[in-house]
Amino acid sequence: MNSHVLYLALGTYRVRATREQVKELASSGSRISLVVLDAPEWREALAELGRLDGVKVIRVAPDKDGTAWGSAKKLAAATSGPFATADTVVAGDAQALPVAWIAKRRRPGVTLVLEPHGAGRVVVPSDLAVLTPWYPSPNNPYAGSFVRAATAAVAGSFGQVTVFHTEDWSGRASAPLNDAIRVTVDRLQERGALGHVIDTDEATVVRVPVPLIHRRNYAPWVEAQVKALRSALPGGVIEAPVVHAHTGIYGGVLATRLARPDARIVVTEHSSFLDKVFSQAPAARLYEQVLERADAFLCVSSALREQVVRRFPEYADKVGVVPNAIELDRFTPGPERSPELLRWLYLGRLVQPKGVKELLEAFALVAAEEPRATLTMVGHGPAEEELRARAAELGLGERFRILPPVAPEAVGALMHDYDLLVHASKRETFGMTVVEAVASGLPVLVTRSGGPEETLAGIETLAGALMDVSDDPRVIVDAYHELRARAAELDLPAAREALEGRVGREAVGKQLAEVYGGALPPVPDTAEDAETEPADGAGARAADGAEASEAVAVRRADGEPVGRAVVLALTPAKPRRIVDFANHLVAKGAEVTLVTAQAPALWDRLDLDPSVPVVSVADAEKKLRIPRAERFLVYRAPRAVLRRARRIAARNREAIGPELAVATVQRAHTKVANAFHKKVFNRTYREVRPQLFARIAQRRVLPELALEKIDTVFVSDINSTVTGWKWAKSHPHLKVTTSLDRTAYDAD
Repeated sequence: MNSHVLYLALGTYRVRATREQVKELASSGSRISLVVLDAPEWREALAELGRLDGVKVIRVAPDKDGTAWGSAKKLAAATSGPFATADTVVAGDAQALPVAWIAKRRRPGVTLVLEPHGAGRVVVPSDLAVLTPWYPSPNNPYAGSFVRAATAAVAGSFGQVTVFHTEDWSGRASAPLNDAIRVTVDRLQERGALGHVIDTDEATVVRVPVPLIHRRNYAPWVEAQVKALRSALPGGVIEAPVVHAHTGIYGGVLATRLARPDARIVVTEHSSFLDKVFSQAPAARLYEQVLERADAFLCVSSALREQVVRRFPEYADKVGVVPNAIELDRFTPGPERSPELLRWLYLGRLVQPKGVKELLEAFALVAAEEPRATLTMVGHGPAEEELRARAAELGLGERFRILPPVAPEAVGALMHDYDLLVHASKRETFGMTVVEAVASGLPVLVTRSGGPEETLAGIETLAGALMDVSDDPRVIVDAYHELRARAAELDLPAAREALEGRVGREAVGKQLAEVYGGALPPVPDTAEDAETEPADGAGARAADGAEASEAVAVRRADGEPVGRAVVLALTPAKPRRIVDFANHLVAKGAEVTLVTAQAPALWDRLDLDPSVPVVSVADAEKKLRIPRAERFLVYRAPRAVLRRARRIAARNREAIGPELAVATVQRAHTKVANAFHKKVFNRTYREVRPQLFARIAQRRVLPELALEKIDTVFVSDINSTVTGWKWAKSHPHLKVTTSLDRTAYDAD
């Protein structure tokens, strides 16, 4: 193979994938022109790749926005050079997609792919389809090993297994480049060009890139994944009778949208970030849709199940527990460990929720009394530099080190070099590393952080020790000394045998096969019955408010409430402070009504006591003539015209320039419109807004309140003042105050 491959990598998110794929291409005999952004992140990779035969590295200087969009376009327009002679163009990251599209348009005979292999193969029907956002890939060979293990555990029971891996392609991009990426992705999706089909030992893997620059909210993020995967499917449907989706907000949503109507959908939840998902109303609604459609919903630990059931109690009967499958055969017991347990190992991401800072501080305390003690952290993460700096301050020298992540197959051998695995995580949904350590004969010292205490239940004294979750490093030190004192009593072989029956590949594969076949998901005996959970779907909000509501019920059983109050919080600057105040009044036995111009969902998310009625005038304000006129003239009318112009420009599905020109105008309009809204309209409107709110309250709120029964009105923001003043004037018995007085209903 002597083709000329132009490999474009104009961001910094996929350095590892580029390095591996260019090495693969070079070994096949291809001549490669590697065009990369001139950035520090590439230094190590380019030092290696530049030495390979047949590889020419071309660095593209970043522009003022830090991207290579402008420079790369000029390079693509050249009549000579790599763009003019290449047979194949590989767009290696999201930032390279628009430039690759331009190159393809100028030279139609060029082959455009997103990976060196797997392009052009059609996705065929399968007996089992697995959907996952995480799976081992060239850019992250360590991601999703638990999904691969679960797939391998059941693959022998199916003729054809297909894994659909929706892989995020992220990174930095300027606004013009972001527009270009979006437009190019639309064109590629129309042509079904995103899916790459490859074969692995356990399944056929369809890797589907999802180019995203901004990933702030889960709902649009997962919608982009749905769109990308649909484009890679013949007919836009997953042809499989059984679909196993990993994580509710990702694979689960894809399954509900793309699986056949008659498919059995099984979802496994692994996520440690469900609190964030549930805090976003659109994402929470998507999650509930997944629970509604799923035939079985599995969590990898009881703690994770309780979190899901607490939020969605009505689906408790289909939510069970099946742990991650771990291929314990890959791990062999190492040499005899020192009973002093001096060589500590941490393996995982270097982020604070993993308790890495407390672990370092604890080790420093032990190191002060044990000159031979060492701590090695293996992983990457945002806390890495802070940990290195702190270790230097503590004078640990070479006794503390941070090593890069290792491949899954190298974990067992790595663990043979240490005496103790120490994990101080604040929360773990499962804790695979702990199981792998025990399988390698390595004692463990881990926090009671959810998953690990469940996995080690009954065998914790054989495998090592559990300790409390704490911000105090001395908790780790004390637990270490206690474990060291009884190190001779550990029985790692017995602990491994127990784990084989709990999380081993054969054991988990059997449970999954039963669920695939129609069995109900297994529910741990310790789980609370669904009937004990709140039945109104309020989840955590209802649970958090239960204590306050109970206090009210006790007071009302003795007679009238201690008072009746209205909290006027039309546009509060700190709504959480309002919630805290209202809940405080409820706890004292007062009846409280909240009047606001904010959406009711805001107060749900902030855990307002469920006994507090929320009267919102948000919709009424939107219908006023002044804001309606401004929205129409400044936003809606211009946007409608520009959308029409963009549709016309997009009719040419080969060129992207006309559509990008309109996109530039759209961004400029948004910037100007927002500036007008903020600097002109708001400055004028805020002068009359309190008066307008008072009129709305007169028509929409007063009929619901019965102010003659209210004793106190708490005014919490400037836009509520006129309303409060008018109520005080028309109802002399009212006490209207701008003080959020927490002693208002104290007993005399």
